[in-house]
Amino acid sequence: MIEAMPRRLASLTLLAFLLAPAAHAASGGPVFGLRAAGNPKLGYFLYNLGPGAVAHGAIIVSNTGNRAGTVRLFTADATTGRTTGTVYVTDRRARVAGAWVKLSTASLTLPPGRHATVTFAVRVPPGVDPGQWVGGIVAETRQAAQGPKTKHKANVRIRIRNLTIVAVQVNVPGKPVVSFTIGGITIGGQHGFQQVLVHFANAGNLLRKPTGTVTIFDSKSKVVETLPFKMDTFLPQTAIDYPLLLTKALPPGNYHASVQLAVPGVPGVAAKTVIAKPSFSVSNQDVTQVFTSSKPTQVPAGGLGNTPVSSSLSWALIAASATGALLLVLLIFQLVRRRGGKAPRAPVEPLHPEAVPLPAPPAEPAPPAEPFRTAPPPAAQPASPDCDPYHFWEVAYDGGRLGSDGVWRFPHRCRTCGLEFLASDVADATAQAEARRASSG
Repeated sequence: MIEAMPRRLASLTLLAFLLAPAAHAASGGPVFGLRAAGNPKLGYFLYNLGPGAVAHGAIIVSNTGNRAGTVRLFTADATTGRTTGTVYVTDRRARVAGAWVKLSTASLTLPPGRHATVTFAVRVPPGVDPGQWVGGIVAETRQAAQGPKTKHKANVRIRIRNLTIVAVQVNVPGKPVVSFTIGGITIGGQHGFQQVLVHFANAGNLLRKPTGTVTIFDSKSKVVETLPFKMDTFLPQTAIDYPLLLTKALPPGNYHASVQLAVPGVPGVAAKTVIAKPSFSVSNQDVTQVFTSSKPTQVPAGGLGNTPVSSSLSWALIAASATGALLLVLLIFQLVRRRGGKAPRAPVEPLHPEAVPLPAPPAEPAPPAEPFRTAPPPAAQPASPDCDPYHFWEVAYDGGRLGSDGVWRFPHRCRTCGLEFLASDVADATAQAEARRASSG
């Protein structure tokens, strides 16, 4: 038995139709909506067709804008989104279920406040395998947005694609197959959000919504973290690298995981449980890219997967520490100059509101930096008068360590007096320096 598509797909289609006018009303111009004719409750098309069979339907295209316009109509294949759920491939010609749908016209021009009906035919090719196959009918308009012209910025022109999609699901009768596979794990994330990416594939022929857990172990087989998850619609014959947000950061090292996936069954086919135990590693570069670089290791296209808001805050603060450290050092430099203190060795240009200028390259190769050390006792390393009351901290982000409290700390060294601390940020390093000064005074 082949079941109907989950209701979420229908709600997404109706939501796109209902919100389209609101999205463009402010800017004016034509605004096109799309809905399934004769099927207002379901919101999308559902056909039970065998190989070689044909069905017919129609869509209603509406212009709810305040100007006449032309809308482009075409079909697209559906696939599984990065965090599951149904998405559509609109940047290439349809090859699978979308190619089975033939529209009576490829474009339509409508005055404001008017609508028109466009018919289509669904023809299932001979020899198609049984299963639930999904395509979509797409209404697309393009508009250009002109950016504001300012003193310091060039005028930018952006082209925007406005898409409204109605799903077409075709159930080809035959033996239902429930089958999933689990692949490897990679590490990813961006801007302080560290993730594990687990490869899953739906090798069956049914739309499913699996659930499961990922348990991560360190090199000593100690449990580091257990991540439960609940997927949305996973389309047949598709695969994704499913992102799971880590609530505790993983330091560089070797790990292994136990992945368990529970796939619901259908009448006549029992539910399946799939288990895999992939290994993976975290490098120094992985940690640096996630927590101290503006370039992410993975760019999420549709959110952060299982990101809870409460656990996101601490990682956001860690990600901001690198930028905050640089801004604070530059601010301190300006204050020292005003008070007649000793200036840094290299002049620093004033901060531009859009960018931090890089220093000019040295005329001669610089000598290798002295490795960071553990700070000696206060008596052996007194604070220099040049650092009263400010230190000029240099941070070694490649030497970061993850504390038992889940906070990353990095070596901070004052380039004037040589005082060194392992600190979470410049403020933490300054506080430790003040505590040392007080204890030695």
